[in-house]
Order: sequence, then C-alpha cells, then structure tokens
Amino acid sequence: MNNYCSYKQLSTAITWLRFPLIFFVIMLHGYSVIKVPGEHTTYFKFVYPFALWLGETGVPGFFFISGFLFFLSHKTYLEKIKARCHSLFNPYILWNALLLAAYIAAFALGFPQDINGNSMVDYSFIDYLRLFWDRGSYDDGNFVPLLCPLWYIRNLIIMSIISPLLYYIIRYVREVFLIFVTFWWMTTPNNAFIPQTVLFFSLGAYFSILDMNPLELIDRKKGVVLSLFVIFAIGDILSHVYIGTPANLQIHRISLIFNIPALFFLGDWCVRHGYTSSFLPSAAFIVFCVHYPITVALRKICVAQYSDASDLIHILLYFTCIVISTVLSLSIYQVLNLYFPKVKNILSGNR
Repeated sequence: MNNYCSYKQLSTAITWLRFPLIFFVIMLHGYSVIKVPGEHTTYFKFVYPFALWLGETGVPGFFFISGFLFFLSHKTYLEKIKARCHSLFNPYILWNALLLAAYIAAFALGFPQDINGNSMVDYSFIDYLRLFWDRGSYDDGNFVPLLCPLWYIRNLIIMSIISPLLYYIIRYVREVFLIFVTFWWMTTPNNAFIPQTVLFFSLGAYFSILDMNPLELIDRKKGVVLSLFVIFAIGDILSHVYIGTPANLQIHRISLIFNIPALFFLGDWCVRHGYTSSFLPSAAFIVFCVHYPITVALRKICVAQYSDASDLIHILLYFTCIVISTVLSLSIYQVLNLYFPKVKNILSGNR
C-alpha cells in the first residue's frame, strides 16, 4: 500500500466487518434452511430485506476480503499455502469430522440418519469420505460439504491453490476478466456458488495486485458509491417484494456488489467513532461454524410446531431464531475461549 495510515484504517474496518458479515449469513440461513410451507406473502415481504438482501451479502463480502488479503501478503506462494493449511484446511476437516461423528453416534444409538436423502445404512467408506467434499448432490456447482456453510472454506482453499494463475490473469487481463466473470455470475441462476467465488475473490485480489486501497477509492467516490447503493437497494427490495420484473436476479446481484463498499464505508465510520469490539471479531469464525446446526434445529421446531400460524407469528419466530442462534453460538465461543483455549485455537485455525 502506498499509505500506511490508509492501510491501517482499512485493516481495522475489515476487522470490524467480520462479525456483521457472519450475522448476515445467520439471517440468510434463518430463512433458507427450513422453508415455511404454503403461501406466506407477508412473511416473505417482511423478511426479504434481512434474509436475502443483507443475508446474501455475507459470503461475497468474505470472498472479497479474502482475495484482497491473500494477495496483499508478500509471503511466497508456499508460505501462503502453508498458512492456509493451518487457518482453513485443518478447521475445515475438523468441523466436518465433528459433525460426522455426531451423525455416526446418533446412528449407533438407534436413531435413523439420512444425509441428502441417502440413509447411512447404505454408506460405504467412499461415501463417508465424499461428505468432506459434498453431501451427494453436485447441483450445477452448488454442492456443499457435510457442514454446509463450509463450502465457502472449501472454495477459498481452491482459490488459494490456483492463485498464481489468477494473479497473472488479473495482472494482465484486468477489467476484461472481471467483466466476463460478472456476466457469468449475473446470468447463472440459483446459488451460483462457483461464479460467485471466482468473482468476489478476484475483485478483492484486483485491488491488492494493482496496489489500490479500496477504502480510499470508496472515500473518493462515496457520493456515487452510496447513491448507487441506495438506488439498487431500493430496486432490489421493491422488485422482489412489490413489483416483480424479469431482471429480478440481475438487480439483486448488482445490489449485492454495491452492498460491499457501503459496508466498508460503514465499518470505517464505526471504527473512527469508537464503535468497536474485540470480542465479536474474534468469535466470528467459531460462530460461523457452529451456528448452522443450531439454526436448523430451531427452524425445524418452529415450522413443525407453528406451520399453520399467521405471518406475524412466523416473522417473530424468524427473528427469535436468529437471536437465539447468535447468542448460543457466541456462548459456545466464550466457553471454548475461557475453558478450552487450545481447542478453540485448533478449531478456529488460531484466529
């Protein structure tokens, strides 16, 4: 970076963003893991801005930050890969292994278990190994490992491995490559995990490789950036809640792109005004890993017990599940941090 103070400012903004981005993921999963059966129009309209407009910003935001930080480092490729083994690969294997052990224990105690519609009775050794890569459904690239949210970690490991190739593409093809990948993402339906991964990791990498500070750029162009953020936020919410259009998907994804600089701006503002916490950023990775089973369990209970309830009740249950999932996940982190710090360090990749 050309300006140490600007980089330090950016670093503190990134640290601040870690927990809000995790919370957005929890909001997304609070809606998506178990759908409320039947037509609940009011429920969807009310939760959309939280569950999908903000919720789907979490992972792209992390990919952007990860791409930026990976290429910002002046370590050699092998040093970076070794570091990613400690911070990404080891926790990825351990968390999936812990969940698999829970499945096996429940199965051994006589509780039937199926994963992605396949009974564990029929599992072979290869099937168990495959769970560390995907649960049994490729779904046009939207496949997930046993602990579903860790598809982000898996894809991030892959991007780290192919980073030398990505470096030369971004260095010499530059904006043409980014435009191509953006078009790929914009035109890919459903979750589009693969183009999303490549696009946002590459966007972050673009700033590091070309020695640009994204926060400085956002600050210089904040009028334009914040105006586009507001315009596409309103367009996204209105097009999904009130006025459907054939371009709903594209409007939504453009909005996600502009959510990221707006969040950087917000993070920088909060840091400069003293609205910071050392606890929440430190807890972010553990919360990311443990929240999903908690959220699934809570949503299953809510849907089973209140499937015929009014939209107002489902709205209240949605937010209640988010709060409980977050509090329980933070509590698990705190217990690990206070009483099992070595275990916490291993499970979090020494974060």
